[in-house]
Amino acid sequence: MISIAPAIAKHYPALNEAQRAIVGHLDGPLLVIAGPGSGKTFSIVLRALNLLLLEKASPKQIVLCTFTEKAAFEMRDRLAAAARTVGYKGDLSELTVSTIHGFCNRILTQHRHRTRLGHGYDTLDELTQLLFIFEHFDEIIGPSQNGRFLCRWTTRWTAIDHARAYFNKIAEELIDPAQLRNSKNPFLRCIGEAYTRYESVLLQANRTDFAHLQRIVFQLLQDSTTAAVTRDLRYVLVDEYQDTNYIQERLLLKLTEKSRNLCVVGDEDQSLYRFRGATVRNILEFPQRVPDCRVLPETRGEAYESRRGLAYNPVVHQGHAVDR
Repeated sequence: MISIAPAIAKHYPALNEAQRAIVGHLDGPLLVIAGPGSGKTFSIVLRALNLLLLEKASPKQIVLCTFTEKAAFEMRDRLAAAARTVGYKGDLSELTVSTIHGFCNRILTQHRHRTRLGHGYDTLDELTQLLFIFEHFDEIIGPSQNGRFLCRWTTRWTAIDHARAYFNKIAEELIDPAQLRNSKNPFLRCIGEAYTRYESVLLQANRTDFAHLQRIVFQLLQDSTTAAVTRDLRYVLVDEYQDTNYIQERLLLKLTEKSRNLCVVGDEDQSLYRFRGATVRNILEFPQRVPDCRVLPETRGEAYESRRGLAYNPVVHQGHAVDR
């Protein structure tokens, strides 16, 4: 069902067919595949505003997520400007517009007492995470054996840099470190033991990192006693979905498990953060992972398809092809 509030229809008459389909989508999962310049971000901003105008949700029941802080600020500004244009008078300060990490931090702040973290915990960024491992090198990495740290690396800094990447991957992929510690592979045993020590030192220092921040929140959502975390959440809209990783996908699906109102927008050709664990499979396989998902793929021109070197694949892109 498509329904657009009169104020949006009046002030944004130039919306094309595809944009109207996004803005007017009310309930159920939605996947939008669209390239740069198609207006996809503005469309989901207007969709959030449309849900408010039609009283499908209050501001505190909507979450808008994107991948960078800069993009989140821009999205917040767009929402505020559109709200002024259509005359929306609700309190938009209650509507969450943030990165996925930022949203997880908000949840963790509210429910920190349900975790092992103490009051005033710190979250390490990429640089401070490296410095943290450096400061606790002997506790986490340990001494070299036969000239190698963790059975693999010959220098301390190389060990720090690569071990950090493995620690993040273990957390983001929800890997059980016990399986690594029990592996027959010497390196996997070493990295599993180091990861366990890293987690212990983090907890002792009352700190977390971006990967563990998400893992802790996912564990909160798994616990039936923390149902209040998502009790009031009705709609989650995610831009640049192609840049999400495994645990972020699991988090988003869990957050919308009851409402099923998850809208994801992105372009499988624009994944920029694969080096951080982002997987384009999240967007390509979204229709299979979310039953009854409506899909609005972009109809790309012949020049684009020729440059891409691939024909449009109706098996991957299910649903109605519309002109964007």
